Parts: sequence; C-alpha cells; structure tokens
Amino acid sequence: MTLYSSLPTAALPPSVVALGCFDGVHLGHRAVIVKAIRWAKELGLPCTVFAFESSPKNYFFPHSVPQLTDRETKIALLEQLGVDRVVCLPFDETIAATSAEDFFHQILCASLSAKHIVCGYNYSFGAKGLGNTALLASLCDSVGVGLSVLPPITIDGTAVSASAIRQALEEGRLDDAYLLLGRFFSIRSAVVDGQHLGRKLGFPTVNQILSYGRVIPKHGVYFSRVSIEDTDKRYFGITNIGTRPTVGSDFVGAETHILDFEGDLYGKQIEVELLSFLRPERKFNSIEELSAQVHTDIETAKKMARVF
Repeated sequence: MTLYSSLPTAALPPSVVALGCFDGVHLGHRAVIVKAIRWAKELGLPCTVFAFESSPKNYFFPHSVPQLTDRETKIALLEQLGVDRVVCLPFDETIAATSAEDFFHQILCASLSAKHIVCGYNYSFGAKGLGNTALLASLCDSVGVGLSVLPPITIDGTAVSASAIRQALEEGRLDDAYLLLGRFFSIRSAVVDGQHLGRKLGFPTVNQILSYGRVIPKHGVYFSRVSIEDTDKRYFGITNIGTRPTVGSDFVGAETHILDFEGDLYGKQIEVELLSFLRPERKFNSIEELSAQVHTDIETAKKMARVF
C-alpha cells in the first residue's frame, strides 16, 4: 500500500476513490471501502482511500470531536482491508477554503484521477461542508465519473456511526461499541514510566497516557487483552482507565496489569483491547483496600480468560 500525507505533486494514475473521514474504520466505513475495492476490481483499477487525519470539525473547534483512532492505527486498519493507496491529509486552511466544485475538480479529478467514487449517504465536502451527495452526483455526471452512494448501515436498529461508538464507549457499553466497530476498541501507544506502586503491591502494571483529542472510555476497570510490538503473542489483563483517585494522578491514563507476563516494556508500543467492563473507578479508603480489590479483579480476569 502506498501512503500519501499530502496531495501528490503529479496526478495519480486513474483509480476508484473511497471518500470519508474513516475515524474508527467501523462497519459503515468498511462497507464503503469494500464497495470501492469491488468497483476497482471490476474496472481493473487500483483503489484509493481519501481521508482527513481528523474530523474537519476539529479544525474549527479544536478537540470538539474525540477521535476513535490515531492516524497510525487508522492507516493500519485501512491497509488490512486491502486498499492500494491512502491519501490521508490534515484538514487545514487551504482545504477549508476550497469550494465543493474545486474540491471535486482539482482534488478528486485532477489530482486523484477518480474514475469511480464511493461514499456514504451523509458525505459532505467543500467549504462550509456545502457539498453533499446530490451535488456530488451532479458533478460526477457532468464529467462521466461513476458514483456509488451507500445507505446507512444499521445494527439492531442503531445506525453505525463514530458518534454512536463514542457514546457507547463513554458509557462503558463495550458490547455495543464492538457491534458497531466490528472489533474491540483498543488503545495503542508507548508504555511510559509510572509510580511503580503496583509492583510494590504485587501486581506490576504498564502505563499509557491517553492522548488529548482521543475518545476516553468510561473510567473504570476492564478485562483486557494486550499485544506487544515485535511479538505475536497476546496476553490477557486488567486495565484501569482514569485518574487513579486513590493515589492521585495529573493525567487520564490506562494502567494495565498483564497476566502471566514478566518483563520490561518501558518505551515499547503496546495495544490494549478493552474486552469487558468490570467495575467503575472509585476512590478507596486506603492502599490496602485498593490492593485487595485489585487482587479480586485479577482473579475475575483469570476466570474470564479461561473461557474467552
């Protein structure tokens, strides 16, 4: 797969183009991409995904739309789907000022050489988001570019959307988030140094800082699964999302005790999948009370791991 972090200086060879923000690469996004790949195979062309690094709303109102995935994870998920190219751009002043007509002619046609376009029913484009699928259909028709607009994807009566997934995560409804995402929500980042309190209490932990601008799941303790870079093995664990009110913290983080693992992971990239919500985060009256509860959580996780 070829990745472009800016518009190519010369026109790309003709391709089928999938349009969207693709935050989370959820089931609705996958439907768009699968359709684009099918058209690409039928036309004998490569498949290009055109996306922005973050929701355009965050350009006008910073961090107003918490992101489900970081840029690297988004690109990795798109690559797994089998697309040939990803053009993933920052939404900037130039893009914000580009009219819908210029976006179509200059970017989609001239730069990406789109011969067929696939998008969702609610796709918008151009300055102030004034371009919609009706305008896109008219523009495509005027230059002989094909267009496929997909209807909303619903699961158990809920439309698949990034906002619905964010709400499910913020409320601790992991099962609902899983159904809409088509995978477990995960946190991927480097391990940072912590207070080493867990090690002293008999349950060493690894710490991740939740990046500002990312969605924060409901504070609490989760049954989790951990993948470590450069290894194929995955481990179960328990993960606390929050501020650790009993011992105090100046940031929101993910603190994970990995079952049946020993080793130094500082600085390594890990991915923590949240599998099940166990209990809300709470402040305990003492370190001893906290320790007793964590050991209970560990035993619960071990039982769940045996049947997972």
